[in-house]
Amino acid sequence: MLAGKKTTKYSGEVFLNGTKRDHLYSRVTSYVPHNEIVPAYWTVSEAVEFNHRLRVDAVDMSPECRKLLVEEILNFFGLLSVKNQLIGDERTRGISSGQKRRVTLARGFVGGSQVVFADEPTSGLSATDAELCIRSVAAASRTQGTTFVVVIHQPRMEVAALFDHLTLITSNPGRVVYNGAFADANKYFSDLGCAPPKGGNATDYFMDVITPDVPGSKSETFAKAYLERQAPVVERDVGDMIAAGGKSALEILHDVAAIRGKLFKTHKVGDTPCSVPFQTQVSTLMMRRLTLTARDKSHLRLRVMMSILQGLVIGVAFLDIGNKLPAQQVSFLFMMLQMGALANMIVMPEMIAQRMVFKFETSDAMYETSAAVLVDSVVQFALTVLGNFVTVVIMYSLSGLSWSMFGTLYFWSFMSLMVMTNYFKVVAAVAPTPSQAFQVAMPGLMLFILFNNFFVSRATVPIFMIWALYVSPMAWAIEQIITGIYPENPTLVELYDYDYSDTHTVAAFFVLLFEMVLFQIFSLVCLRYLNNIKR
Repeated sequence: MLAGKKTTKYSGEVFLNGTKRDHLYSRVTSYVPHNEIVPAYWTVSEAVEFNHRLRVDAVDMSPECRKLLVEEILNFFGLLSVKNQLIGDERTRGISSGQKRRVTLARGFVGGSQVVFADEPTSGLSATDAELCIRSVAAASRTQGTTFVVVIHQPRMEVAALFDHLTLITSNPGRVVYNGAFADANKYFSDLGCAPPKGGNATDYFMDVITPDVPGSKSETFAKAYLERQAPVVERDVGDMIAAGGKSALEILHDVAAIRGKLFKTHKVGDTPCSVPFQTQVSTLMMRRLTLTARDKSHLRLRVMMSILQGLVIGVAFLDIGNKLPAQQVSFLFMMLQMGALANMIVMPEMIAQRMVFKFETSDAMYETSAAVLVDSVVQFALTVLGNFVTVVIMYSLSGLSWSMFGTLYFWSFMSLMVMTNYFKVVAAVAPTPSQAFQVAMPGLMLFILFNNFFVSRATVPIFMIWALYVSPMAWAIEQIITGIYPENPTLVELYDYDYSDTHTVAAFFVLLFEMVLFQIFSLVCLRYLNNIKR
């Protein structure tokens, strides 16, 4: 709630510096989630530099200067020695879990946020890693003046001693039972008849005392005591600060820009949630995407091998089909379109995996949804076209068809491919999981494949389903391919009722272009509003 990431309804208001939280709140604060998803093929320094590029508006900062700033942050968090190592995951060797947690903290800190909210940064870590993590936070806070608000459960004594302020909350229902200086907590508990045992971990004792249904629990006593002793003071102080007012988020950003302006050139501070201009968002995202794509060599090899294998299998199946009757060649042309569509179902699992990273990062207003979609579209377009081109060339080479017809065939095949790729993007934006994506895709895919002007054409379609032929990108594409390479063939006209007119060709182009754009827009909207992270 304090970080502004709560998705379920709650009551109350949040103020920062005596000013009500507004749309610029995410630019002066940052949130470090408990389970952040970080790409495996990123290095530690690249991960932190990415946040710096998107959170610090530095127009003319040299790469060397940025590198030094990032390394300074890495040093704060004890990560300098592993700056060039990959983050890694369960399949890729990388840094330790404790180091990964410190990377996420460094990413939250590097942008110069006034307040960093860290959600259970030590959970799942060893006692040693947990202490290193909090010591890094304490060092960064005290040297840079950043406030860290940390949710933590039962820290060891050495870790607890690093905190300045302590807020304890009991459960069932959630209520504050202590809100004050950490150094004063022992005396407060002692005054209420619950003195922590000497030599023990005071924080463990605090949790035992305030947790309901635990033997010796006094959660109700402490909840009541808070309302009587501390709540009036806290409410008075908060009221005084709100009444006095303070600098708004925009005013804070102007102050920060003035300080940074002495070191490097910056753009004018904008009244927008994102810190840097759209072109900077695109260039930063593109740099990351190209780097990660190039490093994932196993995935690239798999795509190339599958493209070659598909071309060989279909090509051998229709070997020398070019010397057969035109009516016999239609099935080959259909398979070319269908393989292009089916092969691109691979974008769905990829997009769903990338969607999780996107959701985490856009929730912190690091970049706009449109910037991410633009970068993804460009990279996916390049990979898709390259893979499909390899498949089509191999198939066509084995078919025995004249190369004079290849241009017409490939153009309409390409148009159909782009529509289908964008259709799968919509599915990937809608479906919660990769397995469900294939189920969601099937109704539309079956419609496009069945009503494709080959299986079902205008000559055979039931009149009430004629609309399906005008919706299917494959139907438009296969008709234009056949009418383009087999001019006025009476057999094909009789079998499939194809339209050879120039008007129909122009209509086919604009229908496919419209569907391509429409699916792209749908994917953008669905990505923005669906499958948001629940907190």
